[in-house]
Amino acid sequence: MSTHAPQEGSVFLNIPYDASYQPLFVSLVSTLIHLGQQPHCVLEIPETGQGRLQRIAKLLESCSLSIHDLSRQGVPTRMNMPFELGLAWAIRLRDPQHQVVLMDSRPHRLDKVLSDLKGHDALIHNGSCDVLINEILGITQDPIPTIRELREEARVLRQLARSIADSHGTGTIFKAAPFRSLLAAAVHQAVESGHINP
Repeated sequence: MSTHAPQEGSVFLNIPYDASYQPLFVSLVSTLIHLGQQPHCVLEIPETGQGRLQRIAKLLESCSLSIHDLSRQGVPTRMNMPFELGLAWAIRLRDPQHQVVLMDSRPHRLDKVLSDLKGHDALIHNGSCDVLINEILGITQDPIPTIRELREEARVLRQLARSIADSHGTGTIFKAAPFRSLLAAAVHQAVESGHINP
């Protein structure tokens, strides 16, 4: 991995890519953008079969914060998310400025399955978009928008997300093109609301 300084305000999102998580993801993206952050995730990295892992590590390293939602623990266990968390911690061990935030839907569960990080408390969202927004506000400083504003902006973006997915013919925003459109829509909202500068 390179030694370039991370871009301030860039946030790597390591989240479940399933239909039931989509509202939480949209709420997370909306909240971060309205707080002046720049969300990134693996949807930006095409699957060409060559060097994808290196590009994931490079993207992670370019961000000053990474958020890892390990709320999906099913069978069979998917290893991509814990693996990306491991990459993030490797970056943090070398560069303490990189912040790593854990999320889950239930308290204390990660203590049992990820004991090496015991004492590093996860933010608990209970599967609720509004609770997730509250938790994200807890890791930021001096938020300009109010919780009520952030919840309303996220609600509007969740409605737009369905239209975006339909317009791309994917049925989901968990593809590269719909994700780019989602980011553009969130930025437009944040500029229109006066929360970020154009």
